[in-house]
Amino acid sequence: MAFMNVRLKFDPGVVMYLVIIDRMIAVHKDVMMVRPTEKFQDMVYKEVMNHVIGGQEPPEQIRTAILNLADDMMAGRDVTMRAGDYIALMNFAREQGMR
Repeated sequence: MAFMNVRLKFDPGVVMYLVIIDRMIAVHKDVMMVRPTEKFQDMVYKEVMNHVIGGQEPPEQIRTAILNLADDMMAGRDVTMRAGDYIALMNFAREQGMR
């Protein structure tokens, strides 16, 4: 088996393609204003690779986000993170103590 090294990019200004309304920003301001850390990126990368290569199911809280990222990757599309997925992943990372 060949090793695959796919580095996902997480720049909220670029990867979230949905328009975020003012109310959503107000509700999730603490999450939206945090720059993703390398620990966060490593966690997401690990979960995507565990699913794609290892066939493991991601944790329930981030399952949809990981499946969306894995789907983009496996289809050969640019990996695009949706706003809701980003919020779910950031909340999960916070719960896991990854700041």
